[in-house]
Amino acid sequence: MDMTLLSCEGCMKDFISPQYMCPHCYSEELVETKVSGRGRIYSYTTIYAAPERLAAEAPYHVILVDLDEGLRVTARLVEGEPCINQEVKLCKKEDSIYWFEQINN
Repeated sequence: MDMTLLSCEGCMKDFISPQYMCPHCYSEELVETKVSGRGRIYSYTTIYAAPERLAAEAPYHVILVDLDEGLRVTARLVEGEPCINQEVKLCKKEDSIYWFEQINN
């Protein structure tokens, strides 16, 4: 599944949507770029005491993913145990939450 990044034409920085202006220079000149949605787990945490609306899903893993294109995103891991430097890929986006799955090599 591809992922969409936004690039600012003013300061040339990339970031994740949804944004309506650059969070760095506040320019509104933004360009969408499709990227692979692949990366590696940089860090993770396991949530045991979740907010009420997510309590039924606990425990679950929240991961930081270094995308191949250079950005770092916060996401949920679909299943399995996270491992630092594990390859992952985007499998869905729901309600502004990115869901990644492990790539088995």
